[in-house]
Amino acid sequence: MNLNEFGLLVKSLRHNSVDEFGSRLTRESLSERIHLTPHQLGRLERGDRKYLDSQTLQLLTNSLSLTNLEKREFLHAAIGLANEESCDQGEPEIQLNNLIGVLENLQVPAYITDAFADVVAVNTANLALHQITPEILCHVEKMPVGFNYMNYIYSPELNLKQILGESLWREAADMAMLLFRRSTLRYRHTEYYNFIMKELLKEKQFDIDWYSSHRLANQYDITYELMAYEHPCYGPLSYIATETVIDTVKGDLFLIIYNPADTETVSVFSRLLKENGNKAYRLACWPEKKM
Repeated sequence: MNLNEFGLLVKSLRHNSVDEFGSRLTRESLSERIHLTPHQLGRLERGDRKYLDSQTLQLLTNSLSLTNLEKREFLHAAIGLANEESCDQGEPEIQLNNLIGVLENLQVPAYITDAFADVVAVNTANLALHQITPEILCHVEKMPVGFNYMNYIYSPELNLKQILGESLWREAADMAMLLFRRSTLRYRHTEYYNFIMKELLKEKQFDIDWYSSHRLANQYDITYELMAYEHPCYGPLSYIATETVIDTVKGDLFLIIYNPADTETVSVFSRLLKENGNKAYRLACWPEKKM
């Protein structure tokens, strides 16, 4: 991330942060918190300030209503750990095709998301586990941000709450929201991020959770999650969803794998594979995005 992009990111985060009284942070109010003048903060937001000391960065992370996961991403962006500088320089399409090959070889449900939480690819076992039929996929494709994972979590049409139950859905939604905040952090200034947020915020529960989720800053600061619930079709299940991050020049990809945690779940996953095979399907566009 270059200085211009970082400046735009700071400006975008400021516009979407509030103080302890619920008022939006202005350039003046933020500059006071980070011990800069409004002019100096303006230079930072325009990409003109070429030196960012550690104290200013720390004060920024503490002033912008960021979760712990977001703070890490923000600091990584600030010190120059940009995709172009830190990742494998292989062709993105080749990297994605290799990952899709992994999806088809896995003996468990799995899927791939990008930095915007768009589901780029999913295997048959995962679709079967979540009772996603071809008809549902066709319907979702017509939704403005249909293949975004947050849409799947929050859309009442897609029945995830009915599958997981109210309590586990709440935990899964909290985890997904914090991971969404983390993965999108470097892209808050982009047109596509603003597009998906505009659509997601139309769902009332997402709107409520987004604006309250920074209060979860000390919770779920992990990249795995135990899922234990009574599935309406397959009975009691217990598995651990783990995340592997793949760096590309077009942004991170995230491989999410459901690892069975008991023999009953092993048997269910084996049944899913036997009945459905394990083909991988491309869903959301990547690396180019469509609005």
